[in-house]
Amino acid sequence: MKKIMILGAGVYQLPILQKAADMCEVILVAPEVSADFKEYADRVYYLDLRQQDAILEVAQKEKIDGIITDQTDIPVRTVAYVADKMGLPGIGYDMACLFTDKGRMRQKLEELGIPVLPNKTVGTLEEAVCFFDSLESTAIIKPADNQGSRGVYKISSRMELEKYFAASLSVSPTGQVVIEKYAEGREFVVEAMSLNYEYRELILGDTIYFDIENAFAAKSRIFPSNAGEELCKKVSLLNERIIKGFGLKQGISHSEYVMDGDEIYLIETAARGGGVFISSDLIYLGTGVNTEEFLIRVALGELNCMPEVQKDQCHCGYMAFYLPQGTVKSIQGIDSVINFDFVHRNILYTIHRGMKIGAIEDKTSRFSIIVSGKNAGELEEHMEKIRETLQIEVDTEEGVKYPIWE
Repeated sequence: MKKIMILGAGVYQLPILQKAADMCEVILVAPEVSADFKEYADRVYYLDLRQQDAILEVAQKEKIDGIITDQTDIPVRTVAYVADKMGLPGIGYDMACLFTDKGRMRQKLEELGIPVLPNKTVGTLEEAVCFFDSLESTAIIKPADNQGSRGVYKISSRMELEKYFAASLSVSPTGQVVIEKYAEGREFVVEAMSLNYEYRELILGDTIYFDIENAFAAKSRIFPSNAGEELCKKVSLLNERIIKGFGLKQGISHSEYVMDGDEIYLIETAARGGGVFISSDLIYLGTGVNTEEFLIRVALGELNCMPEVQKDQCHCGYMAFYLPQGTVKSIQGIDSVINFDFVHRNILYTIHRGMKIGAIEDKTSRFSIIVSGKNAGELEEHMEKIRETLQIEVDTEEGVKYPIWE
């Protein structure tokens, strides 16, 4: 039996671990590993996922046949590093750096002749202020190389920039922040697959955000998009141009776009599947492609052709909610929601009475549910039924409050 190493043990890495356990001997590496994960791993090593040489040493000791991650950016460079050093299938370390650095992405887009929003990668507040003043527009700042909307802030004044810059810089491992013109138009998300540099789109959807200041978190992502055919085609062609232009050899890509006027701009792209079970569940629901099997077989060098894609098999998406800051007092409806035949996966099992809920800071504290319907109308009906059924009370300083859906 072949041996595969998986990096990451957050809730969204569980699907690929479960699939790998059916196919291979599994070596799991993560800084923390819950009991839910341990039952699927043959051996577990507790390491920071950015410790490239330490993880390489383990991989060589275990004589792995492949290495992989999914639905998280943090280990992407380490996966590529180990694969390069051991001569295993991978995307290459330089490519991994490109797909995990927002500043490099924008430089590459300019090289390809693809329009970008006015932006600058900076390392100091002085540089940021200088560029912000030249924009004469609302801006957004974000760490060049982090994930989960950590350190992302909308900036409307120099005072706000001075307030938030240090917080954004503090969560950038390389000490770089991208400051960019803020666009408020429609947003899209595109999942695609690559194999031997061949490209194929999987699903294209809409992103709808919470109305929470500086959370920058989607309350839902819905597939397929309800935009018109012409606009969807423009997004599709742009995504293909970018992924091919970047030179992604293999794997799944997750790309996010925003409109500013009639122009479409890349927000960011990643050389891994979309989080919140987009990669593991929504691609499968929409196309019939089992991405876990695809990713594992690619990592093991076992795949020479693309799997068949049957697009738009249903309408599907994730819906998410926050809980207000406080202590969970009571929970009703979770079992009912889990047993709905249109609910496919969720992380509701992580909620329990007495649970302490912190302040909303980024999208990592959302709770998510995967939902499907025969059409857009039925999907919305199913989502509304979930909102009505799930009843959670949280004791806060201002009294009892309930899930935040908007």
